[in-house]
Amino acid sequence: MKSTAFHLSSGNAMSSCTIVIPTHNRDDLLIRAVCSALKSCPPDGEVLVVDDKSIVPAGELLSGLNDQRLRVLLNTGMSGAAHSRNFGVASAEGSVIFFLDDDDEMLETYCAEVLSEIACASIEMHWGFSSSIERRGNSTKTDTLRARKRLKRGFVPLSARPKDLVAAMSDGFWIRKRLFLELGGLDPEQTIDEDTDLCLRLLAASKQPWYQGKPGMIVHRGYVPARSEGAQLTVATAALRGLDCYRRTYDKNAGHFGSRSATHWYLATRYLRRAIKHGQAVQARAFLGSIRPIEVRIALRAFVELKLLVHSKRASQNRI
Repeated sequence: MKSTAFHLSSGNAMSSCTIVIPTHNRDDLLIRAVCSALKSCPPDGEVLVVDDKSIVPAGELLSGLNDQRLRVLLNTGMSGAAHSRNFGVASAEGSVIFFLDDDDEMLETYCAEVLSEIACASIEMHWGFSSSIERRGNSTKTDTLRARKRLKRGFVPLSARPKDLVAAMSDGFWIRKRLFLELGGLDPEQTIDEDTDLCLRLLAASKQPWYQGKPGMIVHRGYVPARSEGAQLTVATAALRGLDCYRRTYDKNAGHFGSRSATHWYLATRYLRRAIKHGQAVQARAFLGSIRPIEVRIALRAFVELKLLVHSKRASQNRI
């Protein structure tokens, strides 16, 4: 796979961490993200921007930033956020990888806090994530899932709800480079939900996540991008394609957990819920045919019929 590297300065031979920022046509937002990453990045770390064929090259946009920790790579291989992140990790010099979306910001102390925890931990920390500050217009809130509210920092108990053991790339996600590569990285076939898929593979490998209760990120929502093709991927991706990705996540990972487990229920119901939301009742019912044992299938069938009933009632109310 070929790439073009723009070294905005000489760079370091070794790095404690690499902040990977994939980007595509975010010329109105990228500089903000990169500047926040440089503020958080330690002196021996690096910020690695992977340009996924932007109309205005990221190297041009960032040419005014003279910082030896900053590198820009042009991805000339497969397009997409998952592949761009994989490409960045493969090229990274750091032993710990942080991910940052090109429309978000990393808080200044986040990298140092995580790296300090890793250095001092009596049990090896493999991967983790943080709470985040969510901004939508003039509204700001701190996003803290229920199972984590009383945990300021530490390992998330494996007894927590499955949805509280997984995180998005935008949730201050970090991972040891060696482990990321051992697991094969993110699935480039997944246009969405690649982060959930990776988290499930980590959990199946008995790698417990570390949670930083103090926000590590500012996640921006609801903006209007300067270029329509730069819209947030989860919003812009077609509903049916997204549904296929949820099914792929289920197919790849459900077998690693018991059919009666909370994780299996979580994976099945999130797919079914999305199918019903997007009017795919036939797909939802067809999915049930693959479920074993019979008692789990019966429970999921009841879940589907209840969701269909609720969805139908809401649709009727909206027509009134």
